[in-house]
Amino acid sequence: MRRLQLGGVLLAALVGGAAQAHSPYLLPNDFDATGRDHVTVQASFTEHMFVPDIAMKSDDFHVVGPDGARVAVTPVYLRDLAVFEAPTPVDGTWRITSGQRVGRTAKAVFEKGEWVFLDPEKPLPPGAKAVEMQSLTTAETYVSRGAPTTTALAPLGKGLEFHAITHPDSIFAGEDATFEVLLDGKPLPNQFITLVRGDERYAEKAKPVEVVSDAAGKFVIRAPQAGVYLAMTRYRIAPKGDEAGRSLTYALTFEAAR
Repeated sequence: MRRLQLGGVLLAALVGGAAQAHSPYLLPNDFDATGRDHVTVQASFTEHMFVPDIAMKSDDFHVVGPDGARVAVTPVYLRDLAVFEAPTPVDGTWRITSGQRVGRTAKAVFEKGEWVFLDPEKPLPPGAKAVEMQSLTTAETYVSRGAPTTTALAPLGKGLEFHAITHPDSIFAGEDATFEVLLDGKPLPNQFITLVRGDERYAEKAKPVEVVSDAAGKFVIRAPQAGVYLAMTRYRIAPKGDEAGRSLTYALTFEAAR
């Protein structure tokens, strides 16, 4: 698993084509749904968080309610973003998710212990043994109506995900927030996670925060100041037989309060 590099922009999604330098996110218009029966959510890929650039498409946009029930939502697709209303009819915490969406395939080679994705418009390097790598992306966020609850935080047990130990709607700037990163429900040790603040393009000296999960898959992040953040990780799995390899990406949007 290679480290996720940002440079002056965001983490490269590396799914090939126009979306190569873009990262996924969901963004609600409010993380506090108290007194509201819905929040409006945008879903997009971007180079500058949270400025929409390429609409995120998924057949599995849905919310998980405070009782654990799943409710499908239907997006409206624009060129730069998808928009949908996530219902919040009762108090508690709501998990809003893209589901695991299947993206593009790209050719990659394994060099010096890491997967390197190839430019589709250039010929293969001499002697390179390229494989197909399938992109699988999940973007999520949480909102709470009234007091936060924990049922919707339960791991789904499929693909790459963060299990919140610190409630995402109870994160404060300057304080530790603990999560664990899971792959198909099992802890993923030594996994790199990168934290980016939403106005990063206006803060030239601001650097992304990178942490690593421990042997039990747990990691701690500390938002340096109040604002909206994206925590993101990626894990790649080598091909097996005739099956393509998998490049799994997970992105969580949350707000750090003062």
